[in-house]
Amino acid sequence: MVLQMPSYYRKFRCIAGACQDSCCIGWEIDIDEETESYYRETEGAFGQRLRENMEGNSFILRENGWCPFLNGEKLCDICIELGEEALSEVCTEYPRFTMEYPGVREKVLCLSCEEVGRIVFSDKEKIGWERQELPGGYDGEDWEEEDFALAEKLQQVRERAVELLQQREHPIEQRAAAYLNYMNEMQQELFGTVPREKSGKSRTPYECFRERLACFGELEVLDGEWEKTKACLAEFFCPENYEQSHRKFAGKLRQREYEYEHLLVYFTNRYFMRAFYDDNLFAKAQFAVAGFLMLRDMDVVRWKQQGEEFTLADRIDTVRIYAKEVEHSEENIETLGDMFLFEEVFSLGELEKQISCTEAAEM
Repeated sequence: MVLQMPSYYRKFRCIAGACQDSCCIGWEIDIDEETESYYRETEGAFGQRLRENMEGNSFILRENGWCPFLNGEKLCDICIELGEEALSEVCTEYPRFTMEYPGVREKVLCLSCEEVGRIVFSDKEKIGWERQELPGGYDGEDWEEEDFALAEKLQQVRERAVELLQQREHPIEQRAAAYLNYMNEMQQELFGTVPREKSGKSRTPYECFRERLACFGELEVLDGEWEKTKACLAEFFCPENYEQSHRKFAGKLRQREYEYEHLLVYFTNRYFMRAFYDDNLFAKAQFAVAGFLMLRDMDVVRWKQQGEEFTLADRIDTVRIYAKEVEHSEENIETLGDMFLFEEVFSLGELEKQISCTEAAEM
């Protein structure tokens, strides 16, 4: 069995109290069954404190949204009192996520963590995979021969998709469009289904933006920052400034296109192989491109709000806000998946139109 990780994976170390945001604030903190049993049996005053702050298999957050064990220095009292091994699985694993398919276990990091964002977007080098053979046999599902064949083919397709995104001799808009079309072709070739390619309406990029924003507005809200972000987007953009603002922003940040490349590669690496289980390859491209478009909108507004300045810290922050809202709710991911099937704004032609709204930018 092969273990593979993005090339930046081993660089990650939790910075704990130095983090401006915190994974211990605002999110429900689940407790796995084994850890729950341990907490309920822990003796002394700290054991009593654990039980007083548990409700079922999760902690009761304070009124300000903080975990009850996050102290004033943004450090974990459970770690301090009982050691890191006493943490619940969700606490020890985040921002790491694991996926398995025939012959492979993949471990990735989520961009909702600002330290992951700093690692990813500080590096101009192309993102690759680090691979190693795990000892022993594969003890997962009882896969059939055709399962291994499909998994291998999907990995080849993903490699080609990432190659398209990393062709730096082309502007990112062309790369994203080529990527989208390639994934459309592979959906047809591998699974025999034809995604919707053309819309029956003639929309401007701004009209597409409004429809896309309305779709994202239907997601379950996980964080107040997302509500503020949506409001800022709706307030700032209008038919007169949408394309103009994007073109100017793209021209100013053309030397930092590797950031959008890294973003699209991240989405592809993290979600692509879900197609092994649901046969919906093109939806993974829609997810990546829709995220790119939403973040590009967020970036433009942040840039204008700050007097046409956009720093690495801004890049990390906009991605963090988006990832926290979209990637930490399977319900939201499923809702978007349904929209990709039925909403015309996410059709191939309409996505291409939205990608290309910066084409007039100076190179």
